[in-house]
Amino acid sequence: MKRRIAAEQLASHLFNTEEAVDNTLALMGDLMAAMPRARLEAGVAAGVGQMAVDHVLEACSGMAQARRSLIAAHGALNDAKDQIGLRRVTLVGGGDKGDDVPRTGQLRAVQSA
Repeated sequence: MKRRIAAEQLASHLFNTEEAVDNTLALMGDLMAAMPRARLEAGVAAGVGQMAVDHVLEACSGMAQARRSLIAAHGALNDAKDQIGLRRVTLVGGGDKGDDVPRTGQLRAVQSA
């Protein structure tokens, strides 16, 4: 019973963290969209605020990596749940699982022999 309670508490923390990261990414998208609109409405030169745009994009990239890492941690914690004898226990929350996580590798052309 202690293992199940611990797993449920940990799952709750994980689901809350995943939701927070998704909300943060959404807010960052709102900020990113607002920045060029504000520049256009203010009628200032295109270069004004470019460093800020670059920094927000860098932060977005970092959050996307954090999201990928949380997805990987979710899988690892699911494996750990199985290892401690809770394979048949479903921990509710966090939405439906999907296999649509894009690969981050790169393709390259190969020359035929």
